[in-house]
Formats: sequence, structure tokens, C-alpha cells
Amino acid sequence: MFRLLGRSLLLLVFAGSVTSNILLLTSTTFNAAVSTALAATMGVRTVSSTLSAKLTASQSRNATRAAATRKFGRSLAARTSRVAARSLAAVPAEAVPYVGAAVIVGTLSYELYEACQTLNDLNGLYTSLGISEEVPADALSYICDPPSLDELMAGEEAG
Repeated sequence: MFRLLGRSLLLLVFAGSVTSNILLLTSTTFNAAVSTALAATMGVRTVSSTLSAKLTASQSRNATRAAATRKFGRSLAARTSRVAARSLAAVPAEAVPYVGAAVIVGTLSYELYEACQTLNDLNGLYTSLGISEEVPADALSYICDPPSLDELMAGEEAG
């Protein structure tokens, strides 16, 4: 009787072991449950819990990056639409004698201002994405702090 009971118990343990191994390899839910139980009872950090933590962190970073990219894209699209609309609206006024020159200078100033804002937004996007590269400082300073007409004219005379 004890022999039959012992063999039955051994058979159940063996069948349970084979079943649990199959489930650990094929079922992510079962694997996660066993991994969580092992981590909670023994304080062991399992591969599954480590990968799950990395996946959660990666998903969070991706969501942050996607939001930053969407924000930059919306801002760029709106800015481009504004600049195009104002540039088109300025065309008739540019044809008026004397006034046209002032309109051209004003339109150019506005376009440079908006280009500077785009470059600043691009730097913000780089920061949000964790990219160490920035917009080149010379391009940023040339657009955001353009040289005066005197400096431009002096540069042409020297060249």
C-alpha cells in the first residue's frame, strides 16, 4: 500500500514538474506568476521580472519621446502655416513703391524670428529625446542674432 502511494506521489510530482516546465516555456502569464511568486517569497530577482521592469521603463521613455515629437510637429506645422500665410499676404504690399521695402524688411524679420523659434524648439526636442546633439551654435546665433547691415556690408567689402 505504501509502495503504491509512494509511486503515485512520485508520478504526480513528475507530471507536475513536466507540466510546469511546459507552462513556464509557453505561457507568459504562468511564467510571470511563478516569477512574481519567486521574487516575493525568496527575494530573488528573476529574468522575467528584470525584463518586465526594463520593458515598462522603455515604454515610459517611448511615450515621453512620442509626446515630445508630437508637440514639436504640431508647433512646426502651425508655425509653417503662419509664416506661409503672412508671406503670401505681404506680396501685394511689397509691390507698392517705398512701402514695399518696409514690408519686405518686416516680413524678413518675422521669418527670421520664426526660424529662430523653430531652432529653439528643435533643441528642446533633442533634449526631450535624450539626444546630446544640438543645433550648431553658429547657425543658431546667425539666425537668432543676425549680423547688422553694417557688419554684412563690411563682410562684402572685405571679400
